[in-house]
Amino acid sequence: MAEGLTTKGKKLKVGQRFQMETAEAVTIDGNVVIPAGSPATGEITEVRNKGMWGKSGRINGRVLYVRANGRQIRMSGSIDDKGKTGTAGVVGAAVLIPVAGFFMTGTSADIPLGSPVTAFIDEDVSVAVVPAGAPMVVTAPAKN
Repeated sequence: MAEGLTTKGKKLKVGQRFQMETAEAVTIDGNVVIPAGSPATGEITEVRNKGMWGKSGRINGRVLYVRANGRQIRMSGSIDDKGKTGTAGVVGAAVLIPVAGFFMTGTSADIPLGSPVTAFIDEDVSVAVVPAGAPMVVTAPAKN
């Protein structure tokens, strides 16, 4: 995660985009196809803010795409977090003082900066692989 997500402050919205980056290079036969640090984008699919009666916060999101070598590559993957439910406190408070459970809340959901997200390439991607040991061909610019 290149940014943290939280339900604190109730600012997250369904459809909101968030930024990530690849932690490791993706390689095929030793050739880098997606470099480490390539920017990726995700989208919030569900948000539930913490609430009364011990209701905890919840965040669900999905990975949309990564940008690599001037190309946008569709990805699949998901991330989620659920805050801790305050159910035990609510049940205890409701038994003693019925109105008290109304004021007990769960915790906010939180996905911190740097959290890992597992994603997969979700489309066929053509790559030009240079065989190991093949000479590099450099052409001279044309003279006018």
